[in-house]
Amino acid sequence: MKQVKEKAPFKIQIVLTDNGKSFTDRFTRAGERKPSGKHAFDQEYQADGIEHRLIKPRRPQTNGMVERFNGRISDVLAARRYTSSEDLE
Repeated sequence: MKQVKEKAPFKIQIVLTDNGKSFTDRFTRAGERKPSGKHAFDQEYQADGIEHRLIKPRRPQTNGMVERFNGRISDVLAARRYTSSEDLE
């Protein structure tokens, strides 16, 4: 997240992730369903006022949508050469 924030030519307002352990502590052995806010990823984006949204559990369609969106961004960035951050912006 730190690298994305440093390189993005715009202010990140919302991040949508899956419910993996690298992004949330939403699912714990105690059965807790709400994120505690103490996960390292939570603390990183909260410091900059970025909203973190989690996809609904057992909804692979949403995860597929996120993957397609990321693929489109990757395609656009790969199709053009940027000479500076101003050019990218």
